[in-house]
Amino acid sequence: MTTSSNINLPKKCVFVENAMNFVTGGLAGMTATATIQPLDMVKTRMQLSSEGLGAKPSVAAVVRNLFVNEGGLLAFYKGLGSALMRQMIYAGLRLGIFYTVLDVSKDKLGRSLNASEKALASLGSGAVGAFIATPFDLALVRFQADGALPVDQRRNYRNWADALGKIIRTEGFFNLWKGAFPTIVRAMSMNLGMLAPYEECKQRFRKYFGDGYATYISSSFVAGFLAAFLGLPPDNMKTKIQKMKAGADGKLPYKGLFDCARKTFRGEGILRFWVGFPVFYM
Repeated sequence: MTTSSNINLPKKCVFVENAMNFVTGGLAGMTATATIQPLDMVKTRMQLSSEGLGAKPSVAAVVRNLFVNEGGLLAFYKGLGSALMRQMIYAGLRLGIFYTVLDVSKDKLGRSLNASEKALASLGSGAVGAFIATPFDLALVRFQADGALPVDQRRNYRNWADALGKIIRTEGFFNLWKGAFPTIVRAMSMNLGMLAPYEECKQRFRKYFGDGYATYISSSFVAGFLAAFLGLPPDNMKTKIQKMKAGADGKLPYKGLFDCARKTFRGEGILRFWVGFPVFYM
């Protein structure tokens, strides 16, 4: 994320520059989340509504239902506190680790990382950030899913702290990481499609567009599409697993990521892995 070399800087300055990668990553993630939270809410509801048989609601139908039946504009911001906490940790770590690796490796190796090395850095940074932020991701999904549940099945969390506390008391501490595997897979998939391709596209597009807005915007469109295409299927699984509740027989509907993927494929079809793609891409 930093652009200048750290070779001739005092160690304290190098530390500050690297720390800023984490700070700016977290702030950027929180700002983006506050902006796109309504879209994420619609995407989540579309994923949940795709479970089972029957007609699937359109984007317009989901938006109308949220606005009319669940509290107007505020309904689109349910779980915002959890989303901001998640992004502070997840975006701060994934962007901070990734760009610090790029900066440090450039100083140590005397060259920029190649495409495969950038891909490995993006996979690792995404996995670390996703694992640590999973409890807030879990709370967010449950906030967003609550209004779609029957009244007697709703969890009715007040805020992210109340959500985490109730999960610990009723389900156990380690259930804060329920859905951690698909969360990590999603993060690694999205980072693989976003960070490394974005940096690679910038290098290649500069030859044609120079170092201006055209390069950055076109790189963002390519990287965003790849991230959405790779990340949406595991995101779909993650949402269903983190929202699920035991049935009358005491059994959960999904045993894990692969069981959820199998049942989604059989019950909904392969294209439903990408339900809500236009909203997710935006």
